[in-house]
Amino acid sequence: MITQFLRKSLSVSFLLTFILVASLIVEAQGRRSSGSSSSSSSGSSSRSSSSSSSSSSRSSGSSSSTRSNSSGGSSRNRGSDSSSSSSRSSTSSSSSKSSSGSGRSSGRRNDDNRSRSDNARRSSTSSSSTDRRDRDRSNSDSSRSVTGNNRTNNADNTNGIDFARNRKRDRDGDRKRDRDRDRDRDRDRDRDVARRFRHDERHRRREERWREECERGRRVYPTRVYIASNYGNYNYGLTAYDQGYTDGLYTGANDARRGQIYDPERSHFYQHGAGGFLSIFGSSASYSFAYRDGFLRGYEEGYQNWQSYFIGDRFHR
Repeated sequence: MITQFLRKSLSVSFLLTFILVASLIVEAQGRRSSGSSSSSSSGSSSRSSSSSSSSSSRSSGSSSSTRSNSSGGSSRNRGSDSSSSSSRSSTSSSSSKSSSGSGRSSGRRNDDNRSRSDNARRSSTSSSSTDRRDRDRSNSDSSRSVTGNNRTNNADNTNGIDFARNRKRDRDGDRKRDRDRDRDRDRDRDRDVARRFRHDERHRRREERWREECERGRRVYPTRVYIASNYGNYNYGLTAYDQGYTDGLYTGANDARRGQIYDPERSHFYQHGAGGFLSIFGSSASYSFAYRDGFLRGYEEGYQNWQSYFIGDRFHR
């Protein structure tokens, strides 16, 4: 009996040590990895339950056998029951430890997942906020660029409109200036034509009056050529005639140029009749007679052909 009891106690102690070792191994593995810990804990719990069941069956069998034999065996069976209860408590403690370890690992995993999800949410919110800021900035920049382009376009349009208006105004001013210039040119041309016509008319009238004056002068102041017998054998008659002709030619051409009437008696040369007279010439009356004949002849010639003797304002014979 003693040997059987020893054997049973050894077997129970061996079983308990095995369960403790197994529970320690399972707890270590659960700390290393959550997945392996959960699986090992479940396996260890199943093993411990099976071992406990087997031990309970064995203890029940042994207790029943000892009860039938003797009262000392019942006490031993009580010891075995106490040992089995202790083993059950140890297994339950080990299972509770393994479940607590698995709970801790699952809690840690949940915390990690929560932290990861929070980080992901924060990163997503930060990325969305940065994207929204970038979008707002791009929209503001695009709106600014659009407004700037609109301003430049408006400025270009206003500049183009002002340039077109100024160009049209300049074109209208140039056209008006050209019209005024053409009007002034036409007016000047008409004035020149009228002046030329008046000059021509004046010249024509003067020519007519000049011809009339020439005809009247020939009738009123007849001329004659130099003949020595006309002056009573006066030896200085030719000298007096030539001097009178020269003075009359100048006076007649000058009167015709100035548009005066044909009047040789108006000249002081004709009135004095002594141009170039010297005492050596003898009688002054004979000299004056020859001088006036030459003056009338020269005056007629100069009045009729004054253009040939006056070039500009100078007299040329």
